[in-house]
Amino acid sequence: MATAHQAQRRRVQRKSQRNRQGDQGQQAQGAGLDPGRLGAGVRQEARRSAGHDCVPQGARLRPAASIREFPRLRPFALTQTKQEIAVGYQGTEGAYSQLAAKHHFAWARAQLRCVGYHSFREMLEAVKAGEVDVAVLPIENSIAGSINDSYDLLADAGLSLVGEEFQPIAHCLIGAADVPVADIRRVYSHPVALAQCGEFLETLEDCHVEAFIDTAMAVERVKRDADPTQAAIASEEAAALHGLPILRRDIADHPENYTRMVMVAREPAHHEQDVHCKTSLIFSTIHEQGALARCIAIFAERGLNLTKIESRPKPHTPFEYIFYVDFEGNVDRETTQAALRDLEAVTTFLKVLGSYPIGRTKAE
Repeated sequence: MATAHQAQRRRVQRKSQRNRQGDQGQQAQGAGLDPGRLGAGVRQEARRSAGHDCVPQGARLRPAASIREFPRLRPFALTQTKQEIAVGYQGTEGAYSQLAAKHHFAWARAQLRCVGYHSFREMLEAVKAGEVDVAVLPIENSIAGSINDSYDLLADAGLSLVGEEFQPIAHCLIGAADVPVADIRRVYSHPVALAQCGEFLETLEDCHVEAFIDTAMAVERVKRDADPTQAAIASEEAAALHGLPILRRDIADHPENYTRMVMVAREPAHHEQDVHCKTSLIFSTIHEQGALARCIAIFAERGLNLTKIESRPKPHTPFEYIFYVDFEGNVDRETTQAALRDLEAVTTFLKVLGSYPIGRTKAE
């Protein structure tokens, strides 16, 4: 009886699955999408087009390509299918990007392996090559603003945004020896970190400030030189890692300092419709009066909260721009799909970069 019951249960499950697939096809047709393109065919087409220039002359993406290139997967599915998550970041151990990776994947049952790279470009190339599963890319800071290099790289990377992390930035002055702050004559750090600590640095007399590629690398330099008049601005974790003393904590001009990091992977991630998501996309418009206003109005008309808009120069077209937009919306919800169809109709180019759960700062 148990065997017969199990067989009956499997037949019911198969029938239910066929019904769901039929429902999805009807929903796709109702949304103006081709149900035959869902699933593996879409993923194959996405991979074939990943290397194309993201802003070809006169290019337009059909709604099916813009909206539905999202495999039916949980984020990465790494916790179920892999024993290790390889995460790329720019810098060396103790960098803020590495800390963001540890925070973001703290829930994962798989072991986390962090791999440092010299540059953002090298890091993203490693994702495309399969050297790492995901990369942590700083995209904006609550004080310094947008990180333009990151936006420019995302335009033609052929990769997907699958998550975000708001990393608290707590800058410390780290010395080679435990000396008075007044003895410091040279300070190393990343240019953004130096700018964020401008008021503190102005209090240091006869002190030379030198930009470094990474905050954690600056700490390595101070340790290597072993000069008590040198110091670096970096995280508390970087100081502990190298066994160096912290001469002054919380030296940033503003105490509420966060860097938004996006998680970049080869394949997009899918989320259930009830997951509160943010969607990122890029588009360009006809260069005429009111073109951008028509695009922005769509989000208000569809009741979607626009959280960010950024413009960057359009390659090979002087004084025309690509627009990067973030808005609150799950790409698998009909409201979001409708907005994307509306947007596709008034743009010359549209590409969804990814849809992912909304991150929060500690203050929120």
